[in-house]
Amino acid sequence: MKELSDKELFDIVKDDNTQAFSVLFERYGNTLLSFILKRVGSITDAEDILQDVFASLWNRRHKIEIEASIYPYLFKAAKYEVIDWMVQDQKRIKHFERLVLPLEDEPVGASSSDEKLLVQELSFMLDHEIAKMPTTMQSAFNLSRVEGLSIKEIAFRLSISEQTVKNNISLALSRLKLKTK
Repeated sequence: MKELSDKELFDIVKDDNTQAFSVLFERYGNTLLSFILKRVGSITDAEDILQDVFASLWNRRHKIEIEASIYPYLFKAAKYEVIDWMVQDQKRIKHFERLVLPLEDEPVGASSSDEKLLVQELSFMLDHEIAKMPTTMQSAFNLSRVEGLSIKEIAFRLSISEQTVKNNISLALSRLKLKTK
């Protein structure tokens, strides 16, 4: 089956053949994973996105028409999944900031003792996780989220590129997100 063209293989996939689907995954999975990983920076998230791309392909297999190669379709699907992931990631960041930052600023007498304990535990856990981060990541995160500096200001202050700042902040938020699940 591996010697079949994409079109021939996909025609077999349309007949609900999971073995042909697996061959397509083997053929393009690593290439797409590499593309996705470069954009999201987290292997776990990249694998999830890749799974979504192929799940969508399977679910829509009867509606998709290809001329020669399935790769352009998969590449475009991966690109849109990455964009969706980025939008959702930004929403998670904003939600995280709305949830945690006001709690840290809340006056001591403003909540019940259970809420205070929860805030203290969450704050301790976040501080502990931030302390375990590599120095550059920790600095970029603190300058962004604590001091409120822009990406450009952080890049200048740390003498690194703006993209490196963005990557470090994104990775820091991903780490914190995993620990707060």
